[in-house]
Amino acid sequence: MICAMIFTLLLVGCSSNNNADYIADEDIDMSDDLIMGDESVLTDMPEYSKVRGGESEMIDRSFENAPPLIPHRVGGFLPIKIDDNKCLRCHMPDKAPEFGAIPLPETHFTSYRPTVVEKDGKYLVDAEEGEVIEKDLGHFNGAMFNCSQCHVPQAEVTVDIPNTFDPDYRKSGDKTKSNLKTNMGEGVR
Repeated sequence: MICAMIFTLLLVGCSSNNNADYIADEDIDMSDDLIMGDESVLTDMPEYSKVRGGESEMIDRSFENAPPLIPHRVGGFLPIKIDDNKCLRCHMPDKAPEFGAIPLPETHFTSYRPTVVEKDGKYLVDAEEGEVIEKDLGHFNGAMFNCSQCHVPQAEVTVDIPNTFDPDYRKSGDKTKSNLKTNMGEGVR
């Protein structure tokens, strides 16, 4: 009997739909075009760099510690797999000077995952709340293998909405280099 009452209450609670706060997916946009439509809002296909790696110019970061954009072509690099990552051939610190590439930063050789311990049949994080656990691995962190999860190739695109964002870097060198390893715990209590 109690189970039937709980089920009925759940059913009634879930079925009551407050349409006053509901916005249809196709209406969530700043333009007049349907975001779920077949028409592209781009007037032309993006033009990606045809420059080979090592011959491209570095692009300033979009903001401090933003993942750098890829300034060269990436044809033949994808899909990136943990056991087949063509990016690492040129960007490992020992190879980068030879290829004129930007070496991977120290953060890519560091683990920021806390240790997990088992206690009384439960798995618990072995760290204080807000504590940044940093462990230098001495080798490339396999958790970072999917480069294109953070780094994307730059493309020439014309859009009708102007970009008014003005990045503010603490130091001028932060436009081209990461200071993330030094500032990883910043803002963490």
